[in-house]
Amino acid sequence: MSRDAREVAEDAESRITPAGSGGRRRLPLRPLLSLVVVGLWSAMVIASLAGGWQLVGQSSAVRDVADGRITSYALVESRPDISGTGGWWTDPRSELVDANGSQDSDVELIYTLADGRPRIAVPGHVDPSLTMRGTWSEQELAWIQQEFVESQIPAGTVNLDLGRTERVHTVLSLVLAGGMLALVVAGPVPRHGNRWFWFWLIGLPGGLGVVAYAIWELGGWRDHRAPPPERRSGGGYGFLLLLLWGMLGVIGWQLLTGLLGATVIPL
Repeated sequence: MSRDAREVAEDAESRITPAGSGGRRRLPLRPLLSLVVVGLWSAMVIASLAGGWQLVGQSSAVRDVADGRITSYALVESRPDISGTGGWWTDPRSELVDANGSQDSDVELIYTLADGRPRIAVPGHVDPSLTMRGTWSEQELAWIQQEFVESQIPAGTVNLDLGRTERVHTVLSLVLAGGMLALVVAGPVPRHGNRWFWFWLIGLPGGLGVVAYAIWELGGWRDHRAPPPERRSGGGYGFLLLLLWGMLGVIGWQLLTGLLGATVIPL
């Protein structure tokens, strides 16, 4: 039986059994799977924050250099950002671009400590903040050249050792993304949007589309009887929601972190 025929059959069967009737009861697998998905997503978010990029002032970087705690570094064109196009399941280093030299005043200095926690050093006259940018002075650029470029510390984005927390985050992200893709493509027929609708929403920043699927499609408090296909949201609508909620999510995150004065960029 083809996939389209199977979906039509499942749709018809799910609509035949009325809500509250004595027909076949829904197995508790859906609510249980929903809890598992939300639990994995929560663990991924915690790992993303715990192992995220921490903004520090140059004075902190000077102390880390003096204490010999730095294990790797990279000079990049711009700092990591949650609005990156690589997807929430990709390697956090994939959005970083190595700078051509150390003499650019707007270069970003990223380094890691022995425990793997990545740090982003900001110029001394700028308070560490996600909303503030600064340029290095000539003296600070000379310090970067002497303490980093001319040192034996492993350099470049490919050599950044982000530590155990980042590896846990990467595994959780891949498991969630792969599992959700398998559910959307080959799992039960979605009830509140077709497969293409959820395929696009999986890409929402921070894995929010995964949480939406767990609540709306797997959560036990929803009516899981399938409406007619024409009443379900399609792929075009899902793509528009991905663009709209993606932009709103980034704007909301920037406003929230600006108000709270956050100094950590999630992985």
